[in-house]
Amino acid sequence: MRLNSIQDIFKKLNRLLTKRHKAFLVALFLLTLLLSIIETIAVSIIMPFISVVSNPTVLESGIYKKVFDFLSFTDKNQFIIVFGFVIIAFYVFRSIYNISYTYVSNKFSLGMSRHFTRSLFKTYIALPYKVYTQKNSSKFTQAITSEVYGVSILLQNVVNVFSESFTVLVIYGLILSIEWRITLVMSVILISAVLSIMFLITSKSKQQGIKRTEGEQKLHKELNETFSNFKFIRLIGNDEGMMRAIDFSTAKVVHSRISVATLSAMPRSILESFGFALIIGVVLFIVWQDRIADQVISIVMMYALAFYRILPAISRMLGNYNQILYFKRSLDVVYDDIYQETEFDGNDPVYFENSIKAKALSFYYVQGKNVLTDICLEIRKGDKIAITGESGSGKTTLVDILIGIHKPSSGMIYVDDAPVTDKNIRSWRSKIGYIPQDIYLFDGTIAENVAFGSELDENRIIEVLKMANIWDFLVQKQGLRSRVGEGGIQLSGGQKQRIGIARALYGNPDVLVLDEATSALDNNTEARIMDEIYSLSGDRTLIVVAHRLTTVERCDRKIKIENGTIIVV
Repeated sequence: MRLNSIQDIFKKLNRLLTKRHKAFLVALFLLTLLLSIIETIAVSIIMPFISVVSNPTVLESGIYKKVFDFLSFTDKNQFIIVFGFVIIAFYVFRSIYNISYTYVSNKFSLGMSRHFTRSLFKTYIALPYKVYTQKNSSKFTQAITSEVYGVSILLQNVVNVFSESFTVLVIYGLILSIEWRITLVMSVILISAVLSIMFLITSKSKQQGIKRTEGEQKLHKELNETFSNFKFIRLIGNDEGMMRAIDFSTAKVVHSRISVATLSAMPRSILESFGFALIIGVVLFIVWQDRIADQVISIVMMYALAFYRILPAISRMLGNYNQILYFKRSLDVVYDDIYQETEFDGNDPVYFENSIKAKALSFYYVQGKNVLTDICLEIRKGDKIAITGESGSGKTTLVDILIGIHKPSSGMIYVDDAPVTDKNIRSWRSKIGYIPQDIYLFDGTIAENVAFGSELDENRIIEVLKMANIWDFLVQKQGLRSRVGEGGIQLSGGQKQRIGIARALYGNPDVLVLDEATSALDNNTEARIMDEIYSLSGDRTLIVVAHRLTTVERCDRKIKIENGTIIVV
């Protein structure tokens, strides 16, 4: 990985992590340093023990004698036994510390997925509606469910690289201080091997990471489209075609995972061979120098123990490095999505006592191709307004601007002569009750679908269900606990619309908006529901978007939109 890629990873992680997360990370690195010291002691403590056991006379001179006398021992065997139990106790402590460290490390890195999920979701729901309509929602789902996990794995591997590197450096310093010449020669050979492995896996891992992301995005999109059109797919019998598409995307994802798993396993096998060859080389070098047997055993034992800890650590570091490359694409996706442009929704108060005015409104998705042009309109409080026009004329876009979903490209909306801006948009939206053509019902109870995330007030829910003329039907089932099924599949079209009306009325809005809300219903059902809506609207302002003139015949004023301009007021 080039230096700029490494810098890019740390730059993005630095911005994604909060001060609290960074403080935790610093504490984790301190724990990592202590782990490295413990691992070094675990390696170095075996050599003195073997020396004492194999030749107890060493206790009669040097550092061994000083320790022996300081601890007031008189019997060599007793010293060896106590020494052995101390080592056992230390290794038990080492195991407990390793387990604890692993838990804390995983808690931090994998627990970050919650933070990233919250950040992504907060960004997505704050996107300008104009931006949202130009994206595929399956990409949002894929980012939250897959890419967030990928960033957590990347972060876990970054932490693991630091952990292993500390351990390798401390142990390396130990063997360097004992046999620096042999150690330096072995270092050159090992570094050459490591660099060769890194060169081999770098480009391939990055490529596979990109392929995985592309495959998962396509898979999420195809699954979403399949289950959203389940009835149609069953009808035309095109399940084989959908299966082939999904199988192709799945194969792409699986192939990338197989490739990266294979690449991750390569360093261990290669380094084990190098390590074994180096140990044999050390033995041959010592024999060539005609050193005595005890020295040979001690030095070989030292390198064997050091390599026993260093080589797996280097192997894991290379595996971590491979995973970082593989999941870098996840980091790019999450970072770019979190820091994309969003809207600020302020909640400064808005008072609606007199009128809503649209002044010189224009709107476009693509500059130069206006959907609406120079719209001027006044709606007085309590008015019953119909907005009609052909499909694509701009009537729904006009309503979306009036209720604060779209921002006009130019012009302004005024409520009682106060402009609707980012500072008060949330307050204005709270005064709107919106009933779309397609009522979205999730797989929950009637009560949950009416409240739709707001605080649940059962008395108020029953009240609005009665107003929507569906309570008597629900009483025959399970009342507020009646389940609607995914997408409201257990209800008829008219019943779903009535639940939509109850949901719109739940917040006691000042303005009630129907956006083609009855166009999918038969004439009789539509007539009944429109009678109920006109009755319910009372002194509320009512804005009805419709094709059929029969739907809006009881409105006070009818506005026709043609080619993005008002031609009848």
